[in-house]
Amino acid sequence: MRQPSPLPPHLAGRSFTLLEQVQAGVPAGRAWRRDLRVASRGVRVPWNEAQPLRHTCRLLTSLTPGAVCCFSTAARLWGCPLPLDLQNELLVHLSKTGGGGRPVRKGVAGHRLTLCEQDMTRLDGIPVTSAARTWLDLASILDVEDLVAAGDYFICSQSRSFGSRREAFCSLADLRAQVAAAPGVRGIRTARQAVDLCRVGADSVPESRLRLAMARIGLPEPTLRYVVEEPAGWELAWPDLAYPEFKVAVNYDGRHHLEARQRESDIRRDESLAAAGWHSVTVTAGHVRTWGYDGCAQRVLDALVRAGWRIDA
Repeated sequence: MRQPSPLPPHLAGRSFTLLEQVQAGVPAGRAWRRDLRVASRGVRVPWNEAQPLRHTCRLLTSLTPGAVCCFSTAARLWGCPLPLDLQNELLVHLSKTGGGGRPVRKGVAGHRLTLCEQDMTRLDGIPVTSAARTWLDLASILDVEDLVAAGDYFICSQSRSFGSRREAFCSLADLRAQVAAAPGVRGIRTARQAVDLCRVGADSVPESRLRLAMARIGLPEPTLRYVVEEPAGWELAWPDLAYPEFKVAVNYDGRHHLEARQRESDIRRDESLAAAGWHSVTVTAGHVRTWGYDGCAQRVLDALVRAGWRIDA
């Protein structure tokens, strides 16, 4: 059996449209050879070749005039943390702007959304719902805790003296404005509950979940983005969650904290905190697997009680 003729380098190994094939001077019949599959109308994809989400979204929106990526697809383009099933979703979620019916094609989940100009933007040239609008749409498919984690991600900003500066994709006020402007949207009750629980400064989903667990067992609201300083004003530590009044610092140490250099840094952090009279509570993924977030929150409660906080205060 004859081997399919090689594709031009700029088409090889990636999905492409039939228009791109024609423009490259490739005969029409090449689109039907056995090394390519029909991924969607007018689209060919090489077998066993994973396609980056951005490339797929750019291709599908180019074939669907007025289309914008939305829901979990938009969230993934924004880099928003999602449950595993949504992170691995194969369908691309699209909606058309300017009214009209849902986009209909293989590989696409079509939606009919009412979007105003500020609800849309572009990421690397791809039309996508804005960060705040994406968060609102997620309210129809996420539970409260996952939606809070998503909100914390979108509004997070950091300007610590170490590491790279992080700018928020939108503000907490933007999320509140979306909720106020869409009283009848699907998931609005979840959105209303979640927006009151979102906080600026949470760096990860586990941090958000730990904070929510601490609230569930009645702990006071911790301070995020707090800097522990020595009397001379030098910065000693930047705990994830802090109770300055009681000098209790809470940190969630993720997988990267297992690296030797990071472990040494964490030891120095805890020693500096102890020297300044602070008590450190460190939570890891192993702790969460063993005790759950509520059990880890209990460790924070114990530390606060030892530091002088009273449950009935």
